Amino acid sequence: MPMLEGTVGEAFDLDISNSLGDAEQHRLRYHLLRLTVVGLAHDEVAELTDLGRACFKDQDAGKSAAAILARTDATPLARAIADIVQRTETGTPGHDKLRDVFLGAVLGAYVGLSGVTGSDKETAAVIGATAGAVAVPTQAFISEQIQAADLDSYLQVQG
Repeated sequence: MPMLEGTVGEAFDLDISNSLGDAEQHRLRYHLLRLTVVGLAHDEVAELTDLGRACFKDQDAGKSAAAILARTDATPLARAIADIVQRTETGTPGHDKLRDVFLGAVLGAYVGLSGVTGSDKETAAVIGATAGAVAVPTQAFISEQIQAADLDSYLQVQG
């Protein structure tokens, strides 16, 4: 089990600061470069940028994902992101926007950056990538459902 330094709130503050700071650069590669701190190899930044490009442009992301997964030396984080994208593209129920899934995985991996000690950082990043890949598209789906119905129905305790 990962050991946390400080509080979860402190880790959140640092992670959101890093995430938003990287987003201000208007380049996907800054997010990916940041993840080299938690195990992503520098040479995987270009591969994952290509994968992200395919996801954002609704192109065939399967080829880029398969290439990453075929490499025996791919890092666990690169493999996790590629596997998530590949499964999404092949029809994992509930996911129809590769961009959201990819970005959720990348941003979710930020949880490995702070608050976690030692070798658990890489494991936390992989778990975070999975959580982010679930959370981002689910949030978008919930928002669509609220707009289609109404907020009060969604917030009911009983029913």
